[in-house]
Amino acid sequence: MLSTSVARHYNRLARQYDRRWRVYVRQTLEHTLGALRLSGKERLLDVGCGTGEFERMAIERFPEVTIVGIDATPAMIELAQAKLAGCPGVTFHVGWADTLPFGAEAFDAVVCTNTLHHLHAPKQALREWVRVLRPRGQLIVVDWCRDFWHCRLMHYWLRAVDRTYATMPRLAELQAMAEELGLAVEGTSRFIAEPLYGMLCVTARKAMRPPT
Repeated sequence: MLSTSVARHYNRLARQYDRRWRVYVRQTLEHTLGALRLSGKERLLDVGCGTGEFERMAIERFPEVTIVGIDATPAMIELAQAKLAGCPGVTFHVGWADTLPFGAEAFDAVVCTNTLHHLHAPKQALREWVRVLRPRGQLIVVDWCRDFWHCRLMHYWLRAVDRTYATMPRLAELQAMAEELGLAVEGTSRFIAEPLYGMLCVTARKAMRPPT
């Protein structure tokens, strides 16, 4: 579950967010976009969409894709709606990452960038993302990674001082979680985002429904 303290924190931070984290956000979202495999007219869900920066970047690369962004922070959603006001194929919703207000198999792709570390029950959230993903749909998760020694230090420090922080998986842990939920992991990688955030990227695909 994403705590209400996270929503309150980012409500206060919303108007500074793009300026304050500009380089980090661009670098991490470029990894997410680089992993996406779309033909051009799919329906995509962005979990933890923030101020809509992923949508702004994605619509330039995939102008015919329908994109739905969801975030628990109303102030972030307001900024995202203003930023993408001229894009009819992009919509935004206020909602929680682990209780999505969408039907089963509603999306061809689901992405989540920089939100997993706020979730106290990441497996529950992943299960929900798989639920809304169509067979053969793609899931991409980009987030902090505890495989880096300095991120292990950051993990313990944040647990002591930051109420908005929840978890930081190792790459192998997230991969195992995805496979346990029936996803076929197609790619994994680690990278550094400025100033010194150790990151992971996991790309996976949902299995086809068995024939009836």
